[in-house]
Amino acid sequence: NISSFYNKKCTMVSFENGKFILRKRDERLHIRSRRSERLRRILAIALAVSFCYFINRRSVIQPETTTDDLLLLRTARHADVKSHYGSSGVGGISFHSSSRDSNEDSDDQVRNAVGPQSQSQSHDEKKKSPDQVKEVERSSNKCNISLNKNYLKYLSSLEPIPQKVHIFFPDKNYWNKEPSKSFPFVEHSILSLKKLNPDWNVTVYDDAMIDDVIRNAAHLNLISREERDILVGKKDGGGGGSGGNDVVVHKGAHVVERSDIARLLLMYTEGGLYLDSDRLVSKSMEDVIPRPSATRMCLPTFNDVNFCQDLICSSRGNDLFLDMIKEASKIRVAAKRRNGWIKAGGLYDLGPVLYNRHILIRVFGEDEKTFDKCGNDDFSLARDMIVTDSDEVIITAKETRCNDALLTDQASLPKCYGREDLYDAYGMKSWAVEVNAIWENK
Repeated sequence: NISSFYNKKCTMVSFENGKFILRKRDERLHIRSRRSERLRRILAIALAVSFCYFINRRSVIQPETTTDDLLLLRTARHADVKSHYGSSGVGGISFHSSSRDSNEDSDDQVRNAVGPQSQSQSHDEKKKSPDQVKEVERSSNKCNISLNKNYLKYLSSLEPIPQKVHIFFPDKNYWNKEPSKSFPFVEHSILSLKKLNPDWNVTVYDDAMIDDVIRNAAHLNLISREERDILVGKKDGGGGGSGGNDVVVHKGAHVVERSDIARLLLMYTEGGLYLDSDRLVSKSMEDVIPRPSATRMCLPTFNDVNFCQDLICSSRGNDLFLDMIKEASKIRVAAKRRNGWIKAGGLYDLGPVLYNRHILIRVFGEDEKTFDKCGNDDFSLARDMIVTDSDEVIITAKETRCNDALLTDQASLPKCYGREDLYDAYGMKSWAVEVNAIWENK
């Protein structure tokens, strides 16, 4: 009867001091053991499902990706490498010397996520010449996009692009003082720009100068006084603070937000070339704009994912930028803020999302719905149309890395130079981290 006793009341039989001992089962431990076993099975199943999902890289309930979502994805992926003035102004190029290689796979994922893009070609397609392939792409363009001829005519009526360069940086003299002027990055960016283009006037704007641009815009009624105060902050003017200083009524916006609107204001009121401080330069503007009498705007793309916002050139008075300024004003005034700052997503909306949407609608489409249908490959079609149909009124280039861009090429700049030393010297960190920290501290 030992077997029956063992099955019902024992968990084990042990041999101790020359005797077989039957130990009684502890029912509580037995129940816990069974529960633990069930949990282990559930966890194993969950891990198996998660592994399958990771392999397939696609959820069965994945929501449809919109055009703006992709612009956010493109920009958000670089938010941690664009710093004090990189902002939503990032066109997409990461200027660390090895960053493009490490990001190629994720760029491809972004590209494949937007709309249908054929991953294979038929045997007949492979035989076609590049011109024939382009013609097929354009004839099958589901967006039905084309250059807005009326806008091209309007651009042609504007004056040529003035020989001005606008750059934002915390120290307006960083290029002319130690240790920063000795950094290889500075040598191959702003110093190279000045050397190659002695006839161009290069201005570096620090924070105070950016705020002056904004205040001047309010004086010209391009933005309201309310928006001016939101951007640069407001003081009571009574001198009632410590040391006779004015009391701060509310703090200003993050420098990223101020930089984004300031570049649009400068393009509209002055024109010229806006350039992020972390752009390398190895080509003269004569090579970039070979027909200055014809060209009125430049629209390079980042790897045909979107139009770069960290490099803009335009004639003065281009009302495309005025349209951007007006829409930005509506978004800005209605945005929720904490210590004067909006959330990172709001900065994306006011930066590259707004910039690209207005270009797509004004330069190519008739309404925004047209571009809801567009896949990411249509930026290459848009760029091709600029090249072939604008008669150089607009110039463009497909930028893939820091020495393969509108202002650089690998022949004149065989290698890239990182900006880390310069940013470390000025304590510049990721703006996204700063903004998120404010909103996470409730």
